Amino acid sequence: MTTLTHAPSPSAATRIGAIALMELRIIFRNKTVLTGAVLMPVAMAVYMFYIGADQMTGPSGAAVLAGLTLMIVALLGVYLTATTTLATRRQELFLKRLRSGESSDTVIWLGMLTPIVALVAAQLAIVAAGFGIAGVDVPARPLVVVGAVLGFLALCATTGMLTSIYTPSAAAAQITTLPFLVAVIGSFFWTAFDDGFEMVSRLTPGGALQNLLMAGWGVEALDASVAGAGVVLLAWVVLPYLIAAKRFRWEKR
Repeated sequence: MTTLTHAPSPSAATRIGAIALMELRIIFRNKTVLTGAVLMPVAMAVYMFYIGADQMTGPSGAAVLAGLTLMIVALLGVYLTATTTLATRRQELFLKRLRSGESSDTVIWLGMLTPIVALVAAQLAIVAAGFGIAGVDVPARPLVVVGAVLGFLALCATTGMLTSIYTPSAAAAQITTLPFLVAVIGSFFWTAFDDGFEMVSRLTPGGALQNLLMAGWGVEALDASVAGAGVVLLAWVVLPYLIAAKRFRWEKR
């Protein structure tokens, strides 16, 4: 009597890896996406360094320069690319086909977003090394800076998920992403003004990021406000994800 054995189903990690590898190949084949996800953020970071390296000296200047560079690279490389990618894959019914398989929603999202975040993280590592070679002040508390960077990358990814719901096409992403881009960059600078609303400004994603970076470069002490900034940044990661998970659309209208 012959006993039939069934091959075990692929693990969640295996499925995430397969989707991520497939998406990575698509990114490198698409010149437009490749430019937006890889080349443009690095070019903008280099430009920011050349126009700001002389003026942004000392720990506070280095923290601001790092924040601007991080925002440019992550907002263009992760947020805009994630929004564009998910909107495009939805229109192509690629997401619908993925969901018809055995992979869960979370596995699909992680598979789609992981290569985007990984590419940008690699870019930031190269840019950081370049800043170090150029003599930019190194952070006094590197773990705080790393936590802020990872949190902001995750924030850009989950907000990209949410924005893609209201983005009917890749071209529309140029418009639908603008409010968040303006809000993050504006709130980053808002926190620097002594206008009596510092506590409110630090509840914004840009404000929380600046607070963490200033603490990372030793400009601010590690106190309750820094811990609060970490909680705020985490909340800005989780909230868009929870909303997107309930309202995410898997096929075009």
